[in-house]
Amino acid sequence: MKIYLALILAAAGAVDAAALNFSGFVSSWKQDCTNGCALPAGEESGPASFMVDEPMNPGEAHTGKFERAFAFKTGEKVFAAFTVYFVCPRGGAGEPGVDSCPARFIQIQAVLTGDARAFCAASLNPADAHPFPVMMCAGENLRRPGERLGVSLSRQDVSRPSKP
Repeated sequence: MKIYLALILAAAGAVDAAALNFSGFVSSWKQDCTNGCALPAGEESGPASFMVDEPMNPGEAHTGKFERAFAFKTGEKVFAAFTVYFVCPRGGAGEPGVDSCPARFIQIQAVLTGDARAFCAASLNPADAHPFPVMMCAGENLRRPGERLGVSLSRQDVSRPSKP
């Protein structure tokens, strides 16, 4: 009997520990907007990943975080901190015994500091956010007026040409 109770408790803990793993790329870029805005010019790109536990109850949220420092070829530095919230909103009424939270969403917040400062956010449903959210965040270049410094989240490495 004790073995069955231990197995039931272990299975219940496994349900609570459900998590989504995210894997993609984070890139930096610069955009000249002195005479209208030119296309952003990429600087560097690299892999990024994080994990967020799935919320199971209305009003519950879990977070994941990752950070990246970028050094631009012209000397600017930007630090990007990303916080990802996986949210089960209050009042989410699912079917009893099936899912108490059928309307989960993911909010990604980006804070840029250093030679560009910005706060950006996007709210996505899990299908749009997984396997990796896609968003851009940029601020004015504090060293060079008329330029923007930015970061992007993407599912593919934008520094490599795509194959036809």
